[in-house]
Amino acid sequence: MKNTLLAGVAAASLFVGSGQAHAADVMDTSAADSMGLYVSVFAGASFPRDVVTDYYGSEYTVNLKTGYLLGGAVGMNVTDMIRGEVELSHSSWKGDSYFDSTADATADPVDGNIKATYLLANLWVDIENDSSFTPYVGGGAGLGWADGNTTFNGNTFGYGDGEMGFAFQVGAGLKFDLTENVLLDLGYRYKSIVNVDFDDSDGGGIYRDADVNSHNVQLGLTFNF
Repeated sequence: MKNTLLAGVAAASLFVGSGQAHAADVMDTSAADSMGLYVSVFAGASFPRDVVTDYYGSEYTVNLKTGYLLGGAVGMNVTDMIRGEVELSHSSWKGDSYFDSTADATADPVDGNIKATYLLANLWVDIENDSSFTPYVGGGAGLGWADGNTTFNGNTFGYGDGEMGFAFQVGAGLKFDLTENVLLDLGYRYKSIVNVDFDDSDGGGIYRDADVNSHNVQLGLTFNF
């Protein structure tokens, strides 16, 4: 009887030890997956809002044409649902027309373009489910550089060199598993650079307090490691 009891205890101990080892392996695998690094690249269409500035009491409003967005990010899956990343992206828009509040109501043409570069720290929340599609929401903040190279109505004045300012974005999207480690990412981003100034292209003054805002639709690839 005593030998049978000892054998039972030994078998139970072996079972418990095996279960603990298996649980540890699962936890290690889960941790490795959740802390995985990834790299993403993306491109898309950028739909800018009007850029409004103050020029010594006169309000100048510049309308821009649809432009493009290019960028990439390096990130980490902090948990199964939360990702953190650093993004570098760039947009450019051609000038269309401008309106001077002190002149008549006619919109006059704009030559040149306005560009924006963003360096952002983002946080995204993935909405896990049982399908190959993963919706996500989130945003980020950081620095943005706005720069102009425009002239108004064939003159020498217009939005010139810009400056660095606070930047942010909010967005959402949908990821699709192409392979185990490659995902297709369709997303929307609202990007903004807040309260920046542009030098006058002819050196005559400063266009102040511009917000460079845009709606962006992008398509990208994410590579998990």
